[in-house]
Amino acid sequence: MKKFTINLCLIIFSLITFISSANALEQIIDVILPESSFFDVNENYWAFTEIDELRKLGILKGYPNHKFNPEATITRAEFATLAVRALKLDDKEVIYPLGFDDFFPEDWAWEYVQNAYFFGLFTPPRANKYGYYFFNPDEPIKRGYAITIAVNALKTAPLSRKKAKAVLEEAYDDSYNVSEHFLIPTAKAQILDMLAIDPRKPKLLNLDKPITRAEAAVLLYNMIEEAKVIPNDKIAASITKKKSALGHVIQDAIVDGDIATIPKGTVLPLILTTKFTSQKSHKGEAFTALVPKNFVTARHYLLLPAGTKFKGYLSNTKKAHFIISNGALIFENSTLEVSKQFPMALEAIAEIYPKNINTKYRKIFKGEKVSIDRGQFLELKILQDIKIDLTTGKLIRYENL
Repeated sequence: MKKFTINLCLIIFSLITFISSANALEQIIDVILPESSFFDVNENYWAFTEIDELRKLGILKGYPNHKFNPEATITRAEFATLAVRALKLDDKEVIYPLGFDDFFPEDWAWEYVQNAYFFGLFTPPRANKYGYYFFNPDEPIKRGYAITIAVNALKTAPLSRKKAKAVLEEAYDDSYNVSEHFLIPTAKAQILDMLAIDPRKPKLLNLDKPITRAEAAVLLYNMIEEAKVIPNDKIAASITKKKSALGHVIQDAIVDGDIATIPKGTVLPLILTTKFTSQKSHKGEAFTALVPKNFVTARHYLLLPAGTKFKGYLSNTKKAHFIISNGALIFENSTLEVSKQFPMALEAIAEIYPKNINTKYRKIFKGEKVSIDRGQFLELKILQDIKIDLTTGKLIRYENL
C-alpha cells in the first residue's frame, strides 16, 4: 500500500512537471514566434510568401497549436469563404439568396457562399436528377473547381477550346485528362501565371484531386493580384459604387490610396433620435445620432453611409435658473456603428449652450433653457481620426493601425 502511494505521488508530480513545462514552452513560443506565424511553414517552404502575405492580411488563420497544416485539404465552404474574404466582398447582403437542400442560413459559411454566387465566383447550381440542389459544403474542393472560382473573379479575354488545349499541352503531362468543364478556366489561369503547382512534385494539373491548403493559398494570392487589375464586372461595379457615392461632402477628409481619414476635430452634422432638454434630461442618459445621408469625400468616395449610428451619453446637464445660470447639455460619444460591422469605440463631443446670451439682460437675469429636439442636427466633434478602407467601406480599428 505504501509503495502504491509513493508511485501515485510520483505520477502526479510528473504530470504537474509536464504541464508546467508545457505552459512554460507555450510562453516561450509566444515570445519567439511572431503572432499567427506557423511552425510548419518556414521561409524555405515553396508557398511561404503567399501563405505569409494572406496571414498578414487576416485572410488565413492557423490552428491553436501554431500550425497551418499546408498539405491538408480544404472544403468547398472554406474555399468560398476565403475567396470572398480575399476579394473583400463579405459586406454585401444578398437579397434573394439561393436555396440548397444540404446547406442552410444557420450554417457558418452561408453568407460567404451566397456572396460567392452573387459575385459570379460559382456558376449557378443545377438540380440533380431528383430535383435537389446540393452545395456539398464539407466536401474537399477539387483543384479544378478552385481554379475555376479564382478565374471567375476576373474579366478575361475569350479563349477557344483549341487554343486552351494547346496552352495546357505545352506545359503539363496530364493535359489530355482535363475535362471540358475545367479546360478554358485552367488555360486562362496558366496564361495569367495563376496556377498553384507545387514545384517539388511532377508538373501535373491534377484537377480532379483535392487542393491542399498551401495550393489554395497560392491560388488565392494570385487571384487577389489579378483582381486588382481585371476584376469581373460585378466585383468592379461593387468597388465603383463604394467610390462614387453622393451625399454630404466632408471637406477635411483625406484620401491616401485606398484609405480615407476623417481627421479628429472634424464636426459632423448628425440627426438626433431623442429629445433632450436642460430642464428634464439627466446626466448619463443614452443618445443615438444618425448620419442623415452619405458622408463622402470631395471626389465622392463613400466615407460613412446614411444610417451610421453614433452612440453615447449625456456627460453633463445644467439646468437654467432665473438669475443664477443658463442651461447646458454636453454629449459624449462612445461608439460608432456601421451596418454589418462590429461597433468601434470613438470619442467625440457635442456641447449645446444658449444661443441668445449676447445681451447682459439675458445672461444675468433670464437664465435661458436649452433643448434639442428629435430630428434636429447634433453637431458632433470627433476627438479621434476615423479611418475607412474605401475598397470595402469598412472601418479600420485603432488597434490595427
